[in-house]
Amino acid sequence: MINNRNTGPTPLPPAVLDAMAQQPLSHRSNVFREAFAAVTAQLARLVNAPDPGLLLSCSGTGGLEASIASTVSAESRVLVLSAGSYGDLLVRIASRFTPTLDIMHFNPGGTFDLAALQKQLMQASYDVVLLTHSESSTGVYHPIALVTATIRAHSDALVLVDVVSSLGAAPIDMVEWGADVLVGATQKALMAPAGMAVVYLSARAQRCVEQHPVCRDYMHLRPWLEASRQHGVPYTPAVNVFQGLAAAAGLIFAEGLPARYQRHQDASARCRAFFADHDRVCCVAAPQHASHSITALHLSDVLSASSIKNRLEYEHHIVVSTGLGPLAERVIRIGHMGHFTLEEIDEALQAIAQVIEKESCGYGD
Repeated sequence: MINNRNTGPTPLPPAVLDAMAQQPLSHRSNVFREAFAAVTAQLARLVNAPDPGLLLSCSGTGGLEASIASTVSAESRVLVLSAGSYGDLLVRIASRFTPTLDIMHFNPGGTFDLAALQKQLMQASYDVVLLTHSESSTGVYHPIALVTATIRAHSDALVLVDVVSSLGAAPIDMVEWGADVLVGATQKALMAPAGMAVVYLSARAQRCVEQHPVCRDYMHLRPWLEASRQHGVPYTPAVNVFQGLAAAAGLIFAEGLPARYQRHQDASARCRAFFADHDRVCCVAAPQHASHSITALHLSDVLSASSIKNRLEYEHHIVVSTGLGPLAERVIRIGHMGHFTLEEIDEALQAIAQVIEKESCGYGD
């Protein structure tokens, strides 16, 4: 049995696997429309969204691209806040749609400097601001409510937030945050299979999408928004992924959001406490910004992330993720989101510690 502690796709509950194994619904049937209405309403409750979420058949990155393609034009001035690889992803996507792009880089493992952000907003006027909530490359949750409050005090820009690895793992309140677009995905804390992005739009974001020129047929939100108002989709969706998502949504609310969020928080706390005094490993994120979805461990220079990852898989049947970009060999990332038990987290931590000890001492096979 593999203890899958990577950063996604995450393990699936048996009920989700069973739902996926059923014959696919016709996406033009009344049964599908009723199920679609129920699931998108549940997903809206998950983040206190004013309207049901859109379900696009693509990855979270596809949801980000479609959202940016639907709100950013060549005339838009865009600000991106980046403190890691997924902030940099927003930069790459946005650069395809506008030449007027300002980027604020912050130290990976840290969060956004609100004073610097305030200064930037006072110097320039922006149409859209892009940022991540859960920077999964470093295991950081950014304080979105404080960030959006700073933006709102100095700008009328649309605010788009990547919640791909926090949706379903931590409290998110779209209204309280003042966010206009939230983009999530099914394969992480929603404990559903990969293949769908979840996009939430505020009323003014919907107006922006409706007025935005449609520059592509599939990766633009307007047809998905129009179809969702009729409890449907414009094109053939990943039906069996949707059926798995429907089962997962039921499990999420059966567990109860407070209990669910506490379980994720407890897993994060266990990871941090376990390695608190370790001389070869330290947590990348500061405690006050620690992700409840992923714990990123920074390794000493004598250790190799890929070597540790391989030994864990072959010797202990535990799968973790390495770092990204410049942190590829310096960071191990432990996923704890969606369908997991705290006992599985403890098992993984013990194995990681054993492998690190062997690697530090230069033990071979």
